[in-house]
Amino acid sequence: MLGLRVLALSILAFASCRSSADVAHDAAPAPNLQAKLAGDSGRANEDLWRRAASQDPLDLARLADKEGAGGLLEGLDEGGPLVLLALDALPFADDAEAALQRLGEIVRQIDPGESSAVVRAIVAIAARPRRQVEPVDPPGLRSCAQALLEVVSKKSLPAAVRAQAISALRLLSERGGVNPSAIPTDLDAR
Repeated sequence: MLGLRVLALSILAFASCRSSADVAHDAAPAPNLQAKLAGDSGRANEDLWRRAASQDPLDLARLADKEGAGGLLEGLDEGGPLVLLALDALPFADDAEAALQRLGEIVRQIDPGESSAVVRAIVAIAARPRRQVEPVDPPGLRSCAQALLEVVSKKSLPAAVRAQAISALRLLSERGGVNPSAIPTDLDAR
């Protein structure tokens, strides 16, 4: 029995030693915004997805209610115009926090200068009022925050992109995703 416990503890210790680079290699590839949708894309032909393309908040909320974070992430992974639509609808999903880890993976993989839409979705999810429920995915929240810290460390990025990522980090710090002292303050008003 003791041997099994030692084995379990060593497996847990080994798994916890993985770096964020290892996690990034395990992630699915980032969706391509410029890709054309496959002609057989069922989502692109569904009425709810077409209506949500109008950017009406009610239609985005209906889409999020039907699909949930999982369905929206699948739409996001199809690429093309569905990426932006899924990102706009994600903050309306009840389980939107479950998407934070995947959004963090995408931020790590794409050119930081092109990450504005993904960071905007993270800000919108993190800005949602807190509810008296158990957090959906605390490790995903921390993973997303670490990806954003990598983005904001690149001083060569446009200030608007860095400022948006810093705003997301501040919101995620309120949920325990990152230590507030790790968030850069170089863009703060003086």
